[in-house]
Amino acid sequence: MQLTDACSDYFTFEMLFHCGETWRHVRCDNEPSESSSWLAYQALAKSVLDPLVKEFGQPELTFGFCGHGLRRAILRHPKPGIAPRLDQHAASERNRAGQLVCPRMGAAVDLIYPTISSAHIAHWLASHTPFDRIYFYCNDRPVHISHGPLQSRAMAHLIEQQGRRLPRALSLSTLQGWL
Repeated sequence: MQLTDACSDYFTFEMLFHCGETWRHVRCDNEPSESSSWLAYQALAKSVLDPLVKEFGQPELTFGFCGHGLRRAILRHPKPGIAPRLDQHAASERNRAGQLVCPRMGAAVDLIYPTISSAHIAHWLASHTPFDRIYFYCNDRPVHISHGPLQSRAMAHLIEQQGRRLPRALSLSTLQGWL
């Protein structure tokens, strides 16, 4: 597979691998080495992102695939804000020891619509798409959505306290209250 190949009706692999502020700043090599990572991002695009585009139009992708080079660049920041072992942005990539970076596998993106509340987007995703995890921060921050083998349909509200993000269980009814 190539970066410029279409992976769904509305996305190329490049759109999912070369997005976000840090990638635009460092422009590092950020392609998966595992074919299963490419396939995981294709499944995410077809099953979750394409239906979202049909409903709301093209989102702004603020973070997609996170390979070794991009992860190193992000971790140089004093507050990197990523959790590679948990967040599925590494898909099925492996570390130097041959272990999965994220044992959950699958694939993840963070996205936002500047004119639509993130609670509305998270609620719609949870109600209309198959997903593994949704992380909601607040209405004006991107929503994290992942798709993977577990499809746990887990949702968390990530609350910032003393410089750390703490997950709290999130339900559809709670999201509904923020609409």
